Amino acid sequence: MNTSVRELPTTLAARFADAARAAQPEYERDLAELVAIDSGSDDAAGVNRVADWVQRRLAELGFSVARHTDPSGAWGDALVATRAGTGAKRILLFAHMDTVFAAGDAAARPFRVDERGHGRGPGVTDDKAGVIASLHAAAHLSALGAETYGELVLVFTPDEEVGSPFGAGVLRAASAGADAALCMECARENGDLVTARKGVADLELVVQGKAAHSGIEPERGAHAGVEAAHLTLFLQGLADPASGVTVNVGVLRAGERLNIVPDHASLHVEVRATVAADLEHTLAQIRARVAAPRTAGTTIEIASIEHCPPMEESAGGAALAARAVAIAGTLGLSPGLARTGGVSDANRIAARGVPTLDGLGPVGGGDHSETEWLDLASVPQRVALLGTLIADIGAASEIV
Repeated sequence: MNTSVRELPTTLAARFADAARAAQPEYERDLAELVAIDSGSDDAAGVNRVADWVQRRLAELGFSVARHTDPSGAWGDALVATRAGTGAKRILLFAHMDTVFAAGDAAARPFRVDERGHGRGPGVTDDKAGVIASLHAAAHLSALGAETYGELVLVFTPDEEVGSPFGAGVLRAASAGADAALCMECARENGDLVTARKGVADLELVVQGKAAHSGIEPERGAHAGVEAAHLTLFLQGLADPASGVTVNVGVLRAGERLNIVPDHASLHVEVRATVAADLEHTLAQIRARVAAPRTAGTTIEIASIEHCPPMEESAGGAALAARAVAIAGTLGLSPGLARTGGVSDANRIAARGVPTLDGLGPVGGGDHSETEWLDLASVPQRVALLGTLIADIGAASEIV
């Protein structure tokens, strides 16, 4: 029989909520400090200043911390922190330290609290609120004697906003043997948790033709732009609303001068799908079309492809979601379970077969914009939900 939140001490969620409310001023101070640090994905030094801050706090909480440096130097460091508990489950929490904002934005838009009680500032929701919530939940687990897990693993990555070229490998290694994974992206604006995300493939297709004078001898050319136009129509036609497959030719370029038949064209294409089989099927159709250009004298190649698998719904993920919803009810919350087209690092962990739940940070919105906001009133309940969920998973005989 599974141990559930109802079989834990009935006051546990309330104790977490009391602890989180008492720590709310500290949470806001911590958040203000992190928002004040510019940490755009391509600002490795800025991300490392966030990593320094987080590493100090992890050490204070009694975690063993390993710091991983990108050999290329392109990205900031990643942190993997571990702490032993009293149980057997290995539970993974992960958040990202980078933002989409440029250097100087933190000074131009410092952390503030608006008239609605919303925190404002670059990265306040995506994902600095999740970073701080992870640290506070870990602190409360220790203070309340609720470390029922065998090992709690906290991972903070430097490059999620650009597809985790370095952080993905660190996360994959850290997720080995995990019984459950909790992604600290913030909740949807309505408080929903996230149980599924589309996968995405980004491709660059290059069409090669033959240049010719467009007025004197156009017949000697092979028009790369015409082939790119045919290819665009084909690609857009692969979208399938019924299955959730979307295809977008976001960038299309051809030609350099008005009087030359273009000998070169490029297309930047995004494919998203709910399940891995649909994503792979769509990519197979693209590969077949690339091998068979319609315009005489042209060739097509796939110059590059970046791939992130879907976060598909699973029995393990559904069990985590059910536990979270039950705990939320004891805290006066009633979150829904959302499926979204956006990608997070949760996609990569779920694809490895680890039961995964996303959206466990506080409630916020306006991500990637100057209007980004965090509902500070949501923080105590969401931190309490996270802490109680970790304790519940740790005490369970099994996840499903």
